[in-house]
Amino acid sequence: MPEFPVVTLKPDPFAYITISTPMADIAQAMGQGFGQLDAAFSQVKARMAGPPMCHYVAYDEKSTTFQLGYPARPDEAEKLRAAGLEIGETPSGRNMKAVHMGPYDTVVTTYNAMTEAIKARGLTAAEDMWEAYYSPPDTPPQKIKTEVIWPVA
Repeated sequence: MPEFPVVTLKPDPFAYITISTPMADIAQAMGQGFGQLDAAFSQVKARMAGPPMCHYVAYDEKSTTFQLGYPARPDEAEKLRAAGLEIGETPSGRNMKAVHMGPYDTVVTTYNAMTEAIKARGLTAAEDMWEAYYSPPDTPPQKIKTEVIWPVA
């Protein structure tokens, strides 16, 4: 089993929109969502302070609700709120991290391995989890890099 580090993270502002969608439509919903986010950042001339991120807050076999956004500079949070974005925080506290390389539709293998690692280390996983996306949309599927960040106690 791979070793997954447990790290302590400090929060940063997170400018986001909330999306609920059927599981089959996640990619399309994210594409539209990032278009909306990019327009809001551009409208107020704000700069992203990190990679695009997704915070999965509810899910079942059929649908999911997630917060899609970018880390934001603290001095730009209020103007992003005025542009219609919600402002929260990136993950903080104790989190297990993993890097998934490959197509997004195979990221479940990383989640499954993390679930086993969490159990083996006697940790408790939170119901929510985060992903950070490091590859542009035209990246070949086998080279796509997704970081999984899972809060643990």
